[in-house]
Amino acid sequence: MKSLINLCAAALIFSSASQGQAPGKDPRYKQYAGRYGNSNGICLFEDGKFMLYGYATIVFGSYSFDKDLLRFKPDKPERFAVYAHKNPAIGDSTRINFAGFERGETFVQFNKEPLNRVFNRDANCFDAPFVYQRPGRPEDILLTQTIDGHIEEGKPENSWHYKNDKGYNDFLMVYNSPSRENQDFAGEISNKEPGVLLLSNFGGDKGYSRQETDREWNDILQMKKEYEGSGARAANPVYANRHYKIFSPDLSQYAFDEKTQQFISRSAAENEAHFRKNQYNDDRYLRAYVLLRPISKAYTDQTAGDDIPFIFFTVCGESSEKSYRYTGITHEGEDNNGPMPTTTAPVSQ
Repeated sequence: MKSLINLCAAALIFSSASQGQAPGKDPRYKQYAGRYGNSNGICLFEDGKFMLYGYATIVFGSYSFDKDLLRFKPDKPERFAVYAHKNPAIGDSTRINFAGFERGETFVQFNKEPLNRVFNRDANCFDAPFVYQRPGRPEDILLTQTIDGHIEEGKPENSWHYKNDKGYNDFLMVYNSPSRENQDFAGEISNKEPGVLLLSNFGGDKGYSRQETDREWNDILQMKKEYEGSGARAANPVYANRHYKIFSPDLSQYAFDEKTQQFISRSAAENEAHFRKNQYNDDRYLRAYVLLRPISKAYTDQTAGDDIPFIFFTVCGESSEKSYRYTGITHEGEDNNGPMPTTTAPVSQ
């Protein structure tokens, strides 16, 4: 469950809870509340909300009763999220962290330049963070993904256009790949085995058994509370270090430095030795990234051939020595103050 809690903490940054209707007086909401399953399963809450969880998966949503059936409607995260910052340390260049773009066939276009794949075709052996640096500051950014017809039907808005009219040059871009966990599903409490919840899309024929005693229930309720507060937090800045590790800082323990545009911990100096060996988790120097709203969303029948250039190359086995490696973590004796080394310009496959 600790790994589940950590996953939830990260997911909260880029999610927003739906504000559904509170359930009526149906006593079954209270009767069925609890956790069903162990390492994977589903939690039902008295207020008509649920939490589906499993390996590297956590999905919140709401449910209702339709006679003897339970109807589940998962919250659907935004397809893309872009957070932006003005970073004086990198001058007239742009740095982008692509998070989650390996979970689908994704593309990016800057200004009127040619379209680029984010990753090469058949990419694998991913080793985040994926950080890309390019000259100048793009005025227009287009994010697109190829629709998976097995998961999505119709013509969803898969192409998002952003206008960078404030001159941001440091971005944290997130892609939330549509998945079957985000599709509506149904369930029922087994008549043959009381306490077993059968779901249409998960749990197989045996379903999930209710945990009569759950010592982690309070932790689960806290996760739910934080998730439900994430809607308001989504419009607020996201705080990240130079390696794009996200934090939820107590800003009273930081001082804002106007010159570097960073929030600097008041205890930064005394923790220098510790974080020199733990740089990815260094929360002493944080930048605030504000949410950048798209100016338009549209459907596009995005298909791409092998000749489209890509930003990141990563494979297993043969040619793996050419795979992208994040080089932002420095070692003893290396300079840790200058611009972070990142990828070069896109290359053709």
